[in-house]
Amino acid sequence: MGSSLIRRLVIGAVLVFLGLNFIGALGLFWLQGSVPEIDGEIVGLSALAAPALIERDEAGTVTIRAARPQDASFALGYAHAQDRLWQMEMMRRAGAGRLSEIVGEATLPTDKLLRTLGLRRLAQVAYGRLSDRAKAHVDSYVAGVNGYLETRTGPLPPEFLIAGIDPEPWEPADSLVWARLMSMQLAGNWFGEITRARMLKAGLSTDQIDLLYAPFEGSDGSLTAPDLSGVDLVGGTRLAALDRMLPEILRPRRASNAWAVDGLLSPSGVPIVAGDPHLGLQSPNLWWLARVESPGYLRVGAFVPGVPFLVIGHNGAVAWTFTTTHSDTQDLFVERIDPADPSRYLTPDGSAPFETRVERFGVDGGTLEHTVRTTRHGPVVSDAMGDAADAAADGTVLALASASFTEDDDTSQALFDMGAAIDVDGMVRALRKFHAPQQNVLFADTAGRMGLVSAGRVPLRATGDGFYPSPGWTGTHDWTGWAPFEALPQVLDPEDRVLVNANERVIGADPDLFIARSFDAPYRARRIADMLADGDRSVAGMASMQMDTASLFARDLLPLMLPHLPEAEGKGLEARAAALLRDWDGTMAADRAEPLIFAAWVRALTVRLFADELGPLLADYSRARAATLLTVLRDEHAFCDDTRTAQERESCADMIAGAYEDALTLLARLQGNSIDTWTWGAAHRAWFSHPLWTRVPVVGEVLTTRTPTGGGDYTVSRGSFSGPQDDPFRHRHGAGLRVIYDLANLENSRFVAALGPSGNLLSPMSLTWHEAWVRNEGLRLVAQEEPTHELTLSP
Repeated sequence: MGSSLIRRLVIGAVLVFLGLNFIGALGLFWLQGSVPEIDGEIVGLSALAAPALIERDEAGTVTIRAARPQDASFALGYAHAQDRLWQMEMMRRAGAGRLSEIVGEATLPTDKLLRTLGLRRLAQVAYGRLSDRAKAHVDSYVAGVNGYLETRTGPLPPEFLIAGIDPEPWEPADSLVWARLMSMQLAGNWFGEITRARMLKAGLSTDQIDLLYAPFEGSDGSLTAPDLSGVDLVGGTRLAALDRMLPEILRPRRASNAWAVDGLLSPSGVPIVAGDPHLGLQSPNLWWLARVESPGYLRVGAFVPGVPFLVIGHNGAVAWTFTTTHSDTQDLFVERIDPADPSRYLTPDGSAPFETRVERFGVDGGTLEHTVRTTRHGPVVSDAMGDAADAAADGTVLALASASFTEDDDTSQALFDMGAAIDVDGMVRALRKFHAPQQNVLFADTAGRMGLVSAGRVPLRATGDGFYPSPGWTGTHDWTGWAPFEALPQVLDPEDRVLVNANERVIGADPDLFIARSFDAPYRARRIADMLADGDRSVAGMASMQMDTASLFARDLLPLMLPHLPEAEGKGLEARAAALLRDWDGTMAADRAEPLIFAAWVRALTVRLFADELGPLLADYSRARAATLLTVLRDEHAFCDDTRTAQERESCADMIAGAYEDALTLLARLQGNSIDTWTWGAAHRAWFSHPLWTRVPVVGEVLTTRTPTGGGDYTVSRGSFSGPQDDPFRHRHGAGLRVIYDLANLENSRFVAALGPSGNLLSPMSLTWHEAWVRNEGLRLVAQEEPTHELTLSP
């Protein structure tokens, strides 16, 4: 090849590179116009009665001021649309089962399931049940969102351009469907029923399954032996197919911390309340911090974009936060199809017709139809997976009963009424309408009172406990009603002057009320109680507690494991790791190697103990369950024997030693052979990935925020992890929000949220909260005397 040709090729390549970069720069400059205007004035907003202000500080945190409460809700909707329009769009599309219109056929099973559940239809019903005052705020909020859509300039956020869609006008049901989505996500028991039924099909005994899901402190209520005749009719392949199609948006994420001390224990003489809800970490973050005020109206704290009502925060008189109860409020029923007429199914009173409706889906430019069937127990969820052939073969379908499916659900009204409560008694009255999901609501008022109520509908069953799918045709496991509010777990102004809940067992005012078989292990609650007894109970002390990474689980488990390490001397990897663990106090600090070794060891031990019995089901059971591991190792249970090695019987000591070798091999591959360079934070990084950008090669990697963190499943600073083989300790679930309320002066309350207020990654305010989140340095959401940015909305 001649030198002149090479020269021309090089020059051509440079020109192409420069041209592409020039075009890219122009495109980026144009897209920068999708970042909304946050200064100046927007006129012509006819739904407003008077001008309203959207003020922002340097970090983009919003203060809204308006002459009347409804105008404040209008401005809230406007600001949410400015910051999180794509997030809101995806939320309403998920709730309505309309993802396939932009994604294509890949999300059609998800859409079919969500349409089958009918969440958006139920949201429309909920809107019709709202009080006039609550409805007025929803209507104003909706008008605010649409006001932004009508007055915005420049391109839409980049996600809309990639998806090729324009947002439709916002509707009230678009806002209320979030509560229905969360009610499914924060319940989630039917996922467990499917997995346990698959375990039965794989040959595990009910005793084995009971141990795999062992409660930490005994069972709740008197359990009856399961009637598995219905389960036996459902093929394992059908259960596996249903499990695979369950969308991520409905998979359970159920944890949180909340605690309070009253005025005799707090430095201020009035209660101090702390809370941090644990949900899946995502980009953008679920939470959006703001102060919304008008004469006689104040809402301060964590809002969810798309939702008009304050979710976690205070109103100047009462402050509140949530944890998940872990109650069993969902049951799968196996329904028998009438052999004489496939349009009917069997009930205790004979044959009954399926209720049906036709749902239409826009996919790849065309329209598909799907018939939804419903039984007396609930929607037929197995139809969503194209189950007709299998259903015809064995004559059964699966229907889901859920507290989330009732048309008289007033949870949205309860959220509005909670925001309007002026004292503890008013909060309790509001919680009577909080129906689904059941939540532990911890609250306090400025008069010095506090309380904890496990609010929500708990089903009363004729027999059984919903641990497995139940036969639907017999009536023996039917729901007979709801537990009365007075029977639910609740305590007001406790004698010991402390309230704590971290998803551990709650006991109802009626001790015979069955709530669930098991709850989360009480390690976090015990650690919180210990720190409250001996520590700093000021606002600063509470903030320090929220970041505590001491693992009582590690302190319980290690004494059962360390004696079985292989003898090793010297400075080799095995010996040094063992020496570190023997001197370790169980603190899951980000800058230490011991938490990494422990987490890898427990992970490997879980695989060694249960892989032979569970096989491919191990992936659905991969989280280490404290009560199960402790029981197996203490009792030298048969799970310690690997059934795949028929000629020998392994002991628990064998499993522990083998898992230790597996763990060190994994860590050497992930972080090298020098233990001096190993740290938990390098492997355990809070992982904030965007649901769209993460699917784009290279771009997804660049735009994913990864932050080294401490903690684990059982620490107060919760850091639950999962990930692929080459990155198994990704921190995927934890506290995206932390709050601390000082009821002596609520203006002194602190709020911390991950990432930033804007969901537009081109915005300079997409990560402005994040460093404060890492350090747990709370923001004070007070009235801004000199806001950095001010936008006036005018009629």
